[in-house]
Amino acid sequence: MKAIAMFVVAFIAMYIDMSFANFSPVHMFGLDVYFVPRVLLIFVLLVSIYISQRMGIFIAGVSGLMLDIYIGSIYGIHTFGLIASVVFMHAAFRVFYKDFIALAFVVLVLSFLYDLYVYVIYRVLAITTMPVFDYLALRATPSLLVNAIFFTGIFFIVLRLSKLKEGLQVSDKNPTN
Repeated sequence: MKAIAMFVVAFIAMYIDMSFANFSPVHMFGLDVYFVPRVLLIFVLLVSIYISQRMGIFIAGVSGLMLDIYIGSIYGIHTFGLIASVVFMHAAFRVFYKDFIALAFVVLVLSFLYDLYVYVIYRVLAITTMPVFDYLALRATPSLLVNAIFFTGIFFIVLRLSKLKEGLQVSDKNPTN
């Protein structure tokens, strides 16, 4: 039951990520500002910490593959990025203590690095022509703020998922006795 719930939440997270494409860019102060949330990445990272690293890597692989197929630009870029983020997350928590502030910091840094990773690959392959400063000011910073907002909600969802039972448990008590 827990695995099914996690895949449903991962699918919803991917849908939220894709639905922001309808609203972005937002025209503010004469500039186009891009808000690109990484809800799926945040969910996968939190699953890998609060449920298990294996489950986080598995969901990252399956979700990344679905994301690569849906976007259709470069196959493997999101799959590799999601799995590498889970591995980096666990490497970081060998150093940091697992409290909420450290967790939020590492997740937000990894969401920035994941977005930067996608930008650099797209930039090298000339899929995007956005200059680096524009990327940092008009896409990375607003996206980091949006990810910070989404982090809190996703954190509580993952905590709730971590408390779900694996399956139905049969009670030893017989109600007829």
